[in-house]
Amino acid sequence: MNIRYSMIASLSAATAGALLMSAAGAATFTLYNNRANFLTALGGAPTSEQDFEGFANGTNMSGVAFLPGMSATTNLSSISIFTTGGNHVLFISPRDQSTATYDVQSSGGYNAVGFDIVGFNPATPGPGLMDILFADGSTSLGNKIFPTNPTENDPLFFGVVANSAVTDVRWSEGPETDGRTCCEETALDKFVVASVPLPGALPLLSSGLITWFGFSRRKGVEQSN
Repeated sequence: MNIRYSMIASLSAATAGALLMSAAGAATFTLYNNRANFLTALGGAPTSEQDFEGFANGTNMSGVAFLPGMSATTNLSSISIFTTGGNHVLFISPRDQSTATYDVQSSGGYNAVGFDIVGFNPATPGPGLMDILFADGSTSLGNKIFPTNPTENDPLFFGVVANSAVTDVRWSEGPETDGRTCCEETALDKFVVASVPLPGALPLLSSGLITWFGFSRRKGVEQSN
């Protein structure tokens, strides 16, 4: 028997920025599309942050630790520092494959991970996918993110707080919708990570947090009889 849960939602102003998710036997986690709400959920826990301003333009970042225990790779030819609008960001190139992905790997024991998704071609957005892997072996796959015209100066934020350490976050860029063969050009920036004491971080979201505009959650829990 295959069981699949799917949720597409919008969020009231009173609960903006979070969606509490869980499945039996799997990590419980909350997704955020608002940095301020994400930071509030950390409850004052110490954070480590990286905005890439200390790296020179063109620096090869494939597998390079940019935070303790955290690095990134890609299925494309390169992942490097790119300067746009005066800001340094993490950027993959060229878009010469059918998909383009950032794989952010973490061995730092962080159960809270957040970053900006910076858009470079917002005129033709298609939904991208965010996959999350946890240290307890559970996964959350295919979380749809609709890039509602993000720009370098107005990025999207993605954050997750869980009761298990996050070991991998894969961002798969959305397809072009103007007939091109690959993907929207996006970059990642302004990472913030923390190890949040639990329990205590997630229960604060127990009331009224039902849905989240812009994210579709498709979590596959497969059981075979």
